[in-house]
Amino acid sequence: MKTDVNSLRGSRIGFLALLLFLLLGAGAQAQVAIPGTKVQYTFPSKWKYLSTEKIDANTTQYLYFYSAKAIASKGDTTLPFLRIVVRRNYSGPIYNFVFDRYNREPYESLSDYTQGLGLPRSGGMGYVGAYTNVKDKKDYQFRMVYFKVQNTIVEFRLETTRATYPLMEKEFEAILKSLKF
Repeated sequence: MKTDVNSLRGSRIGFLALLLFLLLGAGAQAQVAIPGTKVQYTFPSKWKYLSTEKIDANTTQYLYFYSAKAIASKGDTTLPFLRIVVRRNYSGPIYNFVFDRYNREPYESLSDYTQGLGLPRSGGMGYVGAYTNVKDKKDYQFRMVYFKVQNTIVEFRLETTRATYPLMEKEFEAILKSLKF
């Protein structure tokens, strides 16, 4: 049986090209758009969409959770998550929205900033915050940014337990750094 060397060589190259494409494609990070805006971000590892909840006529909440590996501390497993609240037709200043959200879900601000990680060049606010959940009596910590795009305001909040926050901090920062306005 005679084998055509050029045909065999071509099929090997084709197979290697396909394999390389699949490997690179599997590792590629897809941009995710915040609905109602042109803002995009990237998850550096495995995150999964969980739900969308319509809060009122102008406000929608989107939830994603970390699924790359189990995150545990002191024998307790936690589920780090990203919550995005998008409010359309918002004409007030960003500070009013931030204050309203704080009144609904109080927290202790560990640090705050108006320039830098996860914020547009101007007009945003960022926080590292913490609170104790009254139902489960656990301490939680988060990174959160607020920004406004035309008449749409966004709360972008990455959260986990206080004990597991150090395990997720680099992941949270990478997601915030990936925000593109």
